[in-house]
Amino acid sequence: MFQYSPQSSSVHSEPNMLDFDMNLFAATHNSEGFDFAVRPPSPVNHFPLLAGQTSIQESHVMYFFEHVRKTNFRLTGNTLTNVTYSLIVQDPRGAVTNAVCALSSLHFTRMRVAQGLEPPDSNPEHSTAQYFHDEAFFQLASGKQTKGCHDESDVLAALYLICYSQMSGQTADWQPLLTIAIDWIAQTGLTTDENPKLTLLNMSASRQLVVKLTMWIEIFSSFTAARPAKYMQLYKRLLGDEATFWDRMQGSSSDMELSGLHMESLTGCPDEVMLCFAEVSHLAQWKMMEQRKGSLSYRELIRRADEIEQRLKSRKSQAMSREDIPLHPNLLHTTTGDSNPLASPSEEVMRLVGNIFRETAILYLHTTVNDMQPAVPEIGAGVKNVVQLLQQLAPSEIDRVLIFPICLSGCMTDDSTQRDVLKARLQAQDESIGNLLRTRLLMEAVWQKRDIRGGAIDWRETLRERCPHLLLI
Repeated sequence: MFQYSPQSSSVHSEPNMLDFDMNLFAATHNSEGFDFAVRPPSPVNHFPLLAGQTSIQESHVMYFFEHVRKTNFRLTGNTLTNVTYSLIVQDPRGAVTNAVCALSSLHFTRMRVAQGLEPPDSNPEHSTAQYFHDEAFFQLASGKQTKGCHDESDVLAALYLICYSQMSGQTADWQPLLTIAIDWIAQTGLTTDENPKLTLLNMSASRQLVVKLTMWIEIFSSFTAARPAKYMQLYKRLLGDEATFWDRMQGSSSDMELSGLHMESLTGCPDEVMLCFAEVSHLAQWKMMEQRKGSLSYRELIRRADEIEQRLKSRKSQAMSREDIPLHPNLLHTTTGDSNPLASPSEEVMRLVGNIFRETAILYLHTTVNDMQPAVPEIGAGVKNVVQLLQQLAPSEIDRVLIFPICLSGCMTDDSTQRDVLKARLQAQDESIGNLLRTRLLMEAVWQKRDIRGGAIDWRETLRERCPHLLLI
């Protein structure tokens, strides 16, 4: 396969040969005997031509909006789609464009491999997807030198490249990309603002969105990276205090608007639960440091844990009403003949998802206090609660939103029935896309270790041994 080298800052000429062959794509689709779920991108005249964009970029961008946008940040609906489209229009050859092109090429190839239409790529480092990835990464690095700092467009591109790492099976290191996003949050002034919640509310839709997505990924990355969230005090001010998720469900729409953009609308995990996840990671780090010094006070550990648990249990979830914003008019054709089960989840589904995250936070807390011991009553009860809630949800794409609850519960049970239930939730989805396969293999590796050795097995250590770039989002 022809190998491409990233160019200085953008694609200046159209490559002569690409593995994303649109002619092959269309021809294959037109074959009567071909039953391939992915539809070819719409004709160019159905999509506004972006000045200066190569035709191969345009084809990939169209494919992204028609097929790939639903596979990343699944609960964001049209909000993220519209923001992405606006940023691509602003800079048709920019980092966001190349990042979504990378996702499109990778998705297309993965789908063909899953359908048995072509063998796995033996040289993924030379693929078109990797070319677009490297080009976007180069633009992010050179853009900071040129502009002096990153902007929300750069951050969104970095977040999409983290999604690329997810889709590629976690073979790419996402930490430098997350660093770009975390550093940008400090650049916004939120970390030193006297009223960061009001400042966030007054930000543009794109800035609000990338702030929240960065917070989510940073907090969830702390589980596997064995480090506390960097901006703990900021997260307390943004995610805590004032009206909670369950209070807002009983409030007026104006009350909800005053509270700004909420994590549950992006991730399914309510603000207060997201904050508790961050606090448990911080507690785990504190416990480890105290143990190293030989000064761990179990009385203080339990006091801190009880405080977190009481806040988690003090609220009863209510059904969540969720309405998506209209899709940008120029993208309406991308939804033709397509149904996205995650576009407008029912109130009951969102209530269950919120409760699953809440019970997972409690389970995560007990594994921090009691170590990774499935025989501890509180840990066993936590796994049981998560499994029971999961069984109230029919297996669907929503399970991809619940990767961490499924993984943690799976790693923390010795019960063969519970193991089978949790394993089946992952296997019910297409494991060729995203991190499902590696998550299942992680669970199975933990089970194997515990079945052989017994005792506490730290799933985070197993993760770092076998798949150090796995991110459970």
